[in-house]
Amino acid sequence: MFTIICCSVNPQAAQRLEKNIAATCGMPFEFIAYDNRNRGDGLCKVYNICAAKARYDNLCFVHEDVEFLTENWGPIIAPKMAEPDCGVIGFAGSILKLKRLTGWHSGGGDMRAHYVQYMRGRHHPVNVNPEGLDFSPVVTLDGLCLFVRRDVWSQMPFDEKTLTGFHGYDIDFTLTVACRYRNYVCNRMMVEHFSTGNYTGEWLQTMKRLHDKWRDRLPLFAQTLTPQELERYERVSESYFIRFLWQKGCFQECNFGDGIQYIARYPFTSHAWILLPKYVIYKLRALLNPKK
Repeated sequence: MFTIICCSVNPQAAQRLEKNIAATCGMPFEFIAYDNRNRGDGLCKVYNICAAKARYDNLCFVHEDVEFLTENWGPIIAPKMAEPDCGVIGFAGSILKLKRLTGWHSGGGDMRAHYVQYMRGRHHPVNVNPEGLDFSPVVTLDGLCLFVRRDVWSQMPFDEKTLTGFHGYDIDFTLTVACRYRNYVCNRMMVEHFSTGNYTGEWLQTMKRLHDKWRDRLPLFAQTLTPQELERYERVSESYFIRFLWQKGCFQECNFGDGIQYIARYPFTSHAWILLPKYVIYKLRALLNPKK
């Protein structure tokens, strides 16, 4: 049995999600939609409040713009959650978290994912499972949908003191749980996510605050890496993060000079020289389609 928890700013979306879960879960559940339209409470606070009220032991923290596509998914995921060493299960994560500033993955082949992303009017399946596992071990997970037992959450609740807004809660929570349990990406059921996130200067500042909190415990890995592999991830992730910030229009936080400095340090790599054309593309896109 599941307690489904979502932080809602759109009652109609929450109602659609509840109906979707009723049609697909295949097990008893309760649905808690926290109306956050006028409160503006941070996600860590919302999730902790709702989890404390949960009637059932299997918790699911999910965005209201998610749709479950697999029928009878409850009997698929409940046995995995019951394993004593199981931590958090989601649908997009990474096998590592570097000390270097990144999001939930580093862009260097570390991602594990099994979901559909709706973007630019199309449905984009994302399936990254090189080991061919039903459940891929990871350390971090994106917060679009997170399953965790109530006893695990109660030991390590969301950090509402450090993270007071709407960013970073998922990385921080899954890293915390990964220190004691094993986190997984589920490859046996599919969900669709209908938003691509909100990456702003506020998001970047939250990432910096999160990394400051974790600076003495990173990097963390779900599998053993050689020093050479770690060095490659560090190098590739820096280039990826620069491009990512440009793609999201964060030019004030990461400018052309950051790309030039990277090229100067790694002049003979493809990850360096791809920065110049990417900057031009993303800068033109930002000029032609400014943020509202």
